[in-house]
Amino acid sequence: MATQLYPSKDILYSPQASWFGDEAGPMLGWYHPAKLRDAGGSRQCGVVLCPPFGHEYMVSYLAYKHLANQLARAGFDVFFFDYSNTGDAADVDVLTDRIGLWQENIRQAAAQLRKMAGVQHITLFGLRLGGLLAASVAHEIDARAMLLMAPVISGRAYAREMLVLRNMSSISGISDLQADVDLDQARDPAHTVTDDELTGYEFSAATRSSLGKLDLLKMPAPAMPVFIQARDDVSGQEAKLVNAWHHHDNALHVSDLPGYAAMMTEDAHDTVVPMAVWAAMQDWLSQYFPLASIDSRPYAVTRDVASIAFNSQVVEEELLEFEGMFGIVSHQAGADPKALPAVVLCNIGANHHVGNHRLYVTLARTLASHGFHVLRFDKSGIGYSKATPDDRENDVHAAAGVDDVSSAMYFMQGKYHSPSFVLAGLCSGAYLSYMAGLDDERVSGLVLMNQLTYRWQEGDTIDARRKNTIKSSHYYLQALAKADTWKRVCKGQVDFTQIAGNMLRRIGKRLRTQWQLLLTSLTHNNLLLGRVARNFRNMEARGTELLLIYDASDTAVDVMTEQLGRHASLLGRSERIRLEIFNGADHTFTPRWAQSALAELISKHLYKRFNAASANAAK
Repeated sequence: MATQLYPSKDILYSPQASWFGDEAGPMLGWYHPAKLRDAGGSRQCGVVLCPPFGHEYMVSYLAYKHLANQLARAGFDVFFFDYSNTGDAADVDVLTDRIGLWQENIRQAAAQLRKMAGVQHITLFGLRLGGLLAASVAHEIDARAMLLMAPVISGRAYAREMLVLRNMSSISGISDLQADVDLDQARDPAHTVTDDELTGYEFSAATRSSLGKLDLLKMPAPAMPVFIQARDDVSGQEAKLVNAWHHHDNALHVSDLPGYAAMMTEDAHDTVVPMAVWAAMQDWLSQYFPLASIDSRPYAVTRDVASIAFNSQVVEEELLEFEGMFGIVSHQAGADPKALPAVVLCNIGANHHVGNHRLYVTLARTLASHGFHVLRFDKSGIGYSKATPDDRENDVHAAAGVDDVSSAMYFMQGKYHSPSFVLAGLCSGAYLSYMAGLDDERVSGLVLMNQLTYRWQEGDTIDARRKNTIKSSHYYLQALAKADTWKRVCKGQVDFTQIAGNMLRRIGKRLRTQWQLLLTSLTHNNLLLGRVARNFRNMEARGTELLLIYDASDTAVDVMTEQLGRHASLLGRSERIRLEIFNGADHTFTPRWAQSALAELISKHLYKRFNAASANAAK
């Protein structure tokens, strides 16, 4: 990108995505330039935002972006980045100790910010594990201040806590196959979660051992101003740190503002950005780094393309922006973009384009290694993309999402001359793919994973859907045989009336699909089918490849059965329709074996179907 002086205020001050770090292990960072004109000058201080780990990274991503914007408006240059082997970053030596690697990543991020912004001073911000890692390297990078939010105090205790959560999740996630699924038809029923993973992320023994050596209470009190934001769901942890750093009281500020619990939710859709906390941090930090007028400075040079080693091949990833939306295109070096359809990955809920436990990163790079050009992007209101037309963020099922998918296809057509498209998504991403593919003849394939709805009406909310959604039928049939279930019913802990009503409606829908199947078989008339089944049959008739993937114990199987019949029987028999069932993968394919198996299944299936079609067309 060419260097220029103040090309425009909007361009100069917009967050800039860039690859940085080693050529062999590039990382993705977002540089937020200090908005000099808004702030009245520069504070000559850059803030490096050190992310937390795993699920905490996903649900806090939006909040990190808002913190970066807030600090930039106040005159700070800010850099928010992904550690190696996380987010969009490349995977580096999967057997290595992650902690030492991530500490080095923070050093690299600080050096990158100094290079891009030319700042004199560096401040480190860290949430949870990011706080512990930031404090562990603050002296080495000559940091002049730290902002810590609910920092992990003891690495050893944190590792134990994560293992307990993993074991609890494994136990609660165990469920029997549904009655509508045959065990011998499920993929990989014998696979289990390993000891070296945590909710879909690698958490090896080497990493846990290295993490156990870090303890804020045993570190020297930092010789710099420190802002500590306490948790509002658990009390007392930060007090231990304050006592350990007591001789640093004159520059140690502890805040008990609420905001942590509302931000660190189970689902990214529910996260609430702690704007009051961010404002307090900005005000506190500003007193140590006053504004000063400076001359105009050059526009930061960014690196838009990275080469990433993956599956013994080289995958190139290019950072892109179109119509205010951010995306990354992955493709094999030298691959012909017109040889195969382009694949577009649609957001999973309110999670940004990396997907839960990096599922979309793995899927995109696997598809790219098979010759596809793959776009993973954030629709309006998600990640770093623009807000929705009604100025909302995290609006998972926003009607504008279908238009965003269409815009993504137009962009890929213009830049790469993509001949056609495969739309893929999980849960709400499957819904957007399905809706965008209904009437768009550019769509030659759909990959729909655990799709939970086929219709979203104005006024619907995720909370209402959650309340009205029940677990699989087989789950409840088994629960009725347990004495504990009836005890909970008697105590009023189970909304038996709602469950019974939903079960009756479910039974009615299944009887209806059986009746439709019989009439369709007798009359050979698709008009007797329900709307959803007709939609699928119409797409198949126009030549669309349909790959439907479910986890056996997921409610999505019941939803599919209600609309398409048992084993999607209402769709008939066609080589363009494939149904695959996993066992033990859960709703978001969390286990690492499930992620790998899913990526290989999709890649090999699409390559087989479209490479053969391309070869036949060339004859």
